[in-house]
Amino acid sequence: MKKILGKIFLIITLSVNLFAGVKASLSAPAIYKGESVNFTITAEGTDVLFPEIDEIGLYQIDGTSSSQSTTIINGNISKQIAKTYSFRPSKSLTIPPFEVKVDGKSYKTKRLKVEVLKPTASKRGSDFLVKMSVDKSSAYVGEAINLTISFKHKLNAHADKLQLGEPKLEDFWIKKVEGVEKGNDGEYIVQKLHYILFPQKDGNYTIPAIEADIAKAVQTRGRTSGIFSDPFFNDPFFDSFTTRLKWKKIFSNELELGIKPLPNNLELYGDFSIDASVDKNKVYANKPVNLTIKVKGEGNIDDIKKFNIDLNNLIVYADEPTITSNLKDKTYGGEFTQKIALIADSNFTIPTIILEYFDKKTKQTKSIKTEPIDIEVIGGKSAKNSPKPTIEVANTPDAKVSKVTTNQPTKSESSHIKYLFLLIGFILGVVLTTFFNFYKNRDEKKQKDIVKKIKRAKTDQALFDLLLPYSQKAKLIANALEKLEENIYKKATNKIDKDELMDFFEEIEEKKCKLIKN
Repeated sequence: MKKILGKIFLIITLSVNLFAGVKASLSAPAIYKGESVNFTITAEGTDVLFPEIDEIGLYQIDGTSSSQSTTIINGNISKQIAKTYSFRPSKSLTIPPFEVKVDGKSYKTKRLKVEVLKPTASKRGSDFLVKMSVDKSSAYVGEAINLTISFKHKLNAHADKLQLGEPKLEDFWIKKVEGVEKGNDGEYIVQKLHYILFPQKDGNYTIPAIEADIAKAVQTRGRTSGIFSDPFFNDPFFDSFTTRLKWKKIFSNELELGIKPLPNNLELYGDFSIDASVDKNKVYANKPVNLTIKVKGEGNIDDIKKFNIDLNNLIVYADEPTITSNLKDKTYGGEFTQKIALIADSNFTIPTIILEYFDKKTKQTKSIKTEPIDIEVIGGKSAKNSPKPTIEVANTPDAKVSKVTTNQPTKSESSHIKYLFLLIGFILGVVLTTFFNFYKNRDEKKQKDIVKKIKRAKTDQALFDLLLPYSQKAKLIANALEKLEENIYKKATNKIDKDELMDFFEEIEEKKCKLIKN
């Protein structure tokens, strides 16, 4: 009797220890490269401390999740807690033991092995096939590569559901072409998806195999349970039918790509043209001239950088570029458009704008540029008669302004110019003294006029044009211009406080009056 009780006690003790311990499991013992695997630790107890796991092997943990369940048997409460760690190994590995503390006791999980399998491409003759192909295996940085993914199935092969993966490749910008091309290939029906790949860095790359999950609906027959397990009910009438999806996984081939660097740190590849135009060549002082820059052509037009123009005594307000792209005869291209508002109080010249790229036809660096545009400002300061600089604004990764050249006067000319400037300075001094009061009154009137104009402005565009010359005067005006731009170009509904703007200009006028009195 004692032996029997001893055996029972041993069984109970082992059961409790096993019940109170921990166990580790995997969502799958073998996966394909690129898939995730879940490593789960489950513990029984009331106070469980799981390990902090940031990585397993050389692979970072992508995410964690927890679950908990409570069981009450004959008044005894037991709690089961599980924590899952997800990661994505690229090679087979063994997960080492991890320590878990349960109700003050330490336990270690067992070692688990994860096999990472290399996908095997589907072969012709199978019911289903997936194939990848490119129009070129060697290209330059920025050069478009056309990728086609073909899914094929035999005429008599049926799939109830299909999940087809998409290409994933680091250092490439990938654009999916809308639509599916359908056709036939012998005994197969073919559906083709098209993508355009734009390499961003040089080097050798492998496009991983594309995965396709194919499901077929399968009906299963099972005997009913419970009272219907009686032989009396062993009749097909009492059979139950269930439908479930049976999944099958197939893979495409892999592809190798060799990407060559562009010379001179260029980022554009293709064939382009550039044009610059203005809405007016004559403008009143402190009113905007709207410059439009357009680049058209074939190539990676999305990689063109925003143009910036930086000239002294010129307020520049540059919009974000808009790009429209298209695919014509398997050639990618489009149009880049950027608008820039320029404000000055004297004559100025919009500089030459340069775009450099690697020409797809000649396989050489090519520069295209616009012509300088002279702008006459009416009612502003007199333009100086000194030689105008030639400024070239380049759209390159290294610099926005690449060249500045001026024609300097010779030493023999400098002495005459010195006396000429002295004479001009004397005359200007007399003129400024004579008309000081006139300019003072005009400034006061102008300040009062801006308040009236703000009050009368009926549209966002009218208020925007009115405030633009003062964009650098105060943060209040800069914020108002930003909201107005969103209303005009992005269809936003920002509210502009006109009273606050009018108070700002009136306050400036009051300060000026106090200074004059003092």
